[in-house]
Amino acid sequence: MSPIIQRLLELSAKPARIVVGLISGTSADSISVAVCKIKGGGIPAPGRPGAEVELIHYHEHPYPATLRRQVFNAAKLNVRAIAELHVQVGELFADACLNAIQAAKLTIGDVDLIGSHGQTLYHHSSVPGVPRATLQVGDGDQIAERTGICVVSDFRARDIAAGGEGAPLTPFSDLILYADPVSTATNRRRLILNLGGIANVTVLDPDPQRVFGFDTGPANSLLDRLAFQLSGGELTCDLDGRISRSGTVNTVLLDDLLKSDPYLERRPPKSTGFEMYGDAFLERAAAAHGRLDPDLMATLTEFTARSIAMALDQFVADPPVGEIIVAGGGARNPALMERIRALMSPVPVRDSEEVGVSSSAREALAFALFANEALLGHPTSLPSVTGARAPVILGKWSFPSA
Repeated sequence: MSPIIQRLLELSAKPARIVVGLISGTSADSISVAVCKIKGGGIPAPGRPGAEVELIHYHEHPYPATLRRQVFNAAKLNVRAIAELHVQVGELFADACLNAIQAAKLTIGDVDLIGSHGQTLYHHSSVPGVPRATLQVGDGDQIAERTGICVVSDFRARDIAAGGEGAPLTPFSDLILYADPVSTATNRRRLILNLGGIANVTVLDPDPQRVFGFDTGPANSLLDRLAFQLSGGELTCDLDGRISRSGTVNTVLLDDLLKSDPYLERRPPKSTGFEMYGDAFLERAAAAHGRLDPDLMATLTEFTARSIAMALDQFVADPPVGEIIVAGGGARNPALMERIRALMSPVPVRDSEEVGVSSSAREALAFALFANEALLGHPTSLPSVTGARAPVILGKWSFPSA
């Protein structure tokens, strides 16, 4: 028997595993690393606990400014530059992983598995007539070679091959991380709202086949890019919402953005990326506004909040939502959160920390879970979310040298 197969069999037989999850979002400001202990596997069900996750350590590893600029300018890179970026980001992810393991006071030998999402360079927006495609850089082979640990990466591609959107993927992990005694008596559901570069929602339900989710539109993508420009490159986000709060909403521009955006009207399943809500969008909004200033930040913050509220009103109605749990970097923007809470009232909006899940670590935890489920041979795509023909096992394997 192959030593690799033997190793995987031994890992799958362990009652609990130490798994590292890695992801960098569309903002490319840092790599999120979750070192965690996962006991068992699968979605919780009556009589079956499913995967049980304990966060051991959370670490954020900064992006070098030069590499971040390359990610943001990916559309202008040639094939060679993208190939080199794939390797460079893989090396950076390996560094992030090794630093997190050390910070967690563990050794490489303690870690069983790595799940790496990588850095998204492109994700389709379901444009009619254009093939669905996605591209994440951050070579899993580089990570495996540098760490000596088995790596599972490139999770989105298989769902797309199976006819799905390839996103959002986290509804599967949300079923585990946010398992909730949802009150069947009141028939109300818990909704998980993730505010990364793109905003996505998971609508939980006691029946996993009724769970669904989709990308609502932008979250931090437009705000981060504008903050970077307004600060001359010093800021990677609208820190504490200060820029937005110093401006006034351009209501004419806001109304035009809301009415002219075809993605907002599209029914789920749907997913998007910074191809739709990135530099090109910001340039159009700035041209219509006439300048880059705090008023534009206030307007884009309001647009982001309204796009989320519109999506929930249009596509999440029955049974009604009992509460909204918010995770991701956008949860730390008080200006954005204030508007989301106002627009969603009287539905309570709570921080992920309040229900025992680290808001910052949620997505990294998700990819640790996906790697664990891949090891156990469990499908992790949800057709009710992505529209795939059938549930499939996500991720590609990279093995360390013997």
